Amino acid sequence: MSTDKPTDINVKQVRGYLRDHPTFFDKNPDILETMIVSHKPEGAISLIERQLAVLRSRNSDMQEQLDNLYSTAQENELMFEKTNRLVSGLLDANNLGTLVESLYDSLGKDYGIEAYSLTLLGDEVNLPKSLAKISSSDEAHKGAASILSSPKALCGKLGTSEMNFLFGDHQNTLTSAAAVVLGQDNKVGILALGNTDPYFYQDDMGTIFLDYIANVLSRLLPQHLQSLKKKK
Repeated sequence: MSTDKPTDINVKQVRGYLRDHPTFFDKNPDILETMIVSHKPEGAISLIERQLAVLRSRNSDMQEQLDNLYSTAQENELMFEKTNRLVSGLLDANNLGTLVESLYDSLGKDYGIEAYSLTLLGDEVNLPKSLAKISSSDEAHKGAASILSSPKALCGKLGTSEMNFLFGDHQNTLTSAAAVVLGQDNKVGILALGNTDPYFYQDDMGTIFLDYIANVLSRLLPQHLQSLKKKK
């Protein structure tokens, strides 16, 4: 009959298992973080050195995550500053012409967007000249029916008729776009952004910025258009 104590048997089992499985700690590095081992410099790499290596690796991963968070925070802060300048310029505009100029100036200079267009729906005779394109409702439904019927912004590779309607002569060099209707209940126009990269705007991308600017324009444009009617 064996005289070994249960603890002695457990120790023997552990020793035997570790001897037969020398890569155990490679496959289970988390165990090293909870072990307490006296450091002995002689011989092969000690467990405490392995613990330090695991902790350094974990620290490196955490540092990389922090760097990514910091970078994202900086990008969000920069985007906020640009958006704040854009909205301030739109609010300060005292007529339709200056509003469109402010919009285009911000999209081109602050955001570096390759191509952009604002199409107003209405009668060209009743609207003053500006940098915005003017289209009748019938023309818009012929050229951009899918955009006008969409409850949200459309992104990706739009059809030839849509690209031609939104960007005119520039549509041949543009291969992806994002477009949103201004005013869902009372449609007053379409804001569109274009790019020569076919993958720059994709159908699964987020549209928070575009939706926000569209919402601001949807509130401001009717005020300017209504003021024009009153003057007449």
